[in-house]
Amino acid sequence: MKYLHLSLQYEREVQHPMQRLLTDSQALERSWLVTWNVQGTGDIIYTLFYIVGDREVYREHVAEAEETVHCDITPVDDRSFYAYVREREKEVFQRFRAAFEQPSVVILPPLAYRPEGRVDFDVGGEAAELAEILENLPDEITVSVSEVGEYDSRPGVPAVDLTARQREALRAAAEVGYYEYPRTGNIADVAERLDCATSTASNHLQKAQARLVRQFI
Repeated sequence: MKYLHLSLQYEREVQHPMQRLLTDSQALERSWLVTWNVQGTGDIIYTLFYIVGDREVYREHVAEAEETVHCDITPVDDRSFYAYVREREKEVFQRFRAAFEQPSVVILPPLAYRPEGRVDFDVGGEAAELAEILENLPDEITVSVSEVGEYDSRPGVPAVDLTARQREALRAAAEVGYYEYPRTGNIADVAERLDCATSTASNHLQKAQARLVRQFI
């Protein structure tokens, strides 16, 4: 299965209330859309978010949004919680979902919500239908593709979405001392562990590190 790592940029007027809160307030640190379900005619959508931040500020903000029908908060700890939201789906999001309704295409949760209306996630499927997604997204959403390849991710921590080979490269780098200070191993040592070319090992590490940094910041 081929995959694309997408970064979507929503114009301010079509952003979800939580996207605006991420931008306008320090109350929320991070947010992931874990899963969703659309019922009936498609105007009501059920969503489950995992959020790091002030749940009372979130509860008040979302409750005031005209789209919200109901919001149920489940605390995880002092700074994180799940939000199960039933809301009226905006027309632009219906057009967004329609762009992904290709027979082979699957969205790979979680979707990471960022400040300034940005959403990052992977989508998999056949190459031709993945290309159609980029052509059919609403004009209010700008898309960029940061990674293209063969999908080989395995279950792990959702917030650290690395492929199996990227995880293997990071593990090898740690084992040979590449991340020690002072450094006791180099890229050639990592390549030897991975049984691949030095340039390939470097590429795996760079992509893995870039993803980790994006997740962290």
